[in-house]
Amino acid sequence: MNITFIAPSAQHPKGLLSIDEARIVFRNFSGVENRYNAKGNRNFSVVIENEEQEMALREEHWNVKTKPSRSDPDDVFRYLPVKINYNYRAPHVYLNKNGKRQPLSQEDIGLIDTEDIIYVNLDLRPSDWNVNGKTGRAAYLDGIEVFCSSSRFDREYANNDEEDQRPF
Repeated sequence: MNITFIAPSAQHPKGLLSIDEARIVFRNFSGVENRYNAKGNRNFSVVIENEEQEMALREEHWNVKTKPSRSDPDDVFRYLPVKINYNYRAPHVYLNKNGKRQPLSQEDIGLIDTEDIIYVNLDLRPSDWNVNGKTGRAAYLDGIEVFCSSSRFDREYANNDEEDQRPF
């Protein structure tokens, strides 16, 4: 996983956090209500691989979360929660499957919840907040490309250029 802090610009006054070849967990791109999520809240988390990456993100005020590792009691699981919002600035979302890159709309983004993801490249926008004297930085999705594995059926039919192959 490669992490890059992109300097502020006219388009992104607070800069961006760019992460390539990342692994994501706790996916809820569709905004389904569940035990951990209110209905309509779209989100996921980026796995932070090591303590050095965690410290670099914390130095830039990103809200890295930790919890005990299930596999090693002496280790911790690190992740960065990411919010997806279409109200202010819609994120650029692409699904890359069988070597074909497909843009996903707000209506289609929920498809990512069921895909077998190999890795993602993403850009995150910071949103600094201050509520009742407490401050923090939330991560909002600016853009993502999701690289997925495919089944033999996906590969077979991805090469068919004809729209309808049904015999009837």
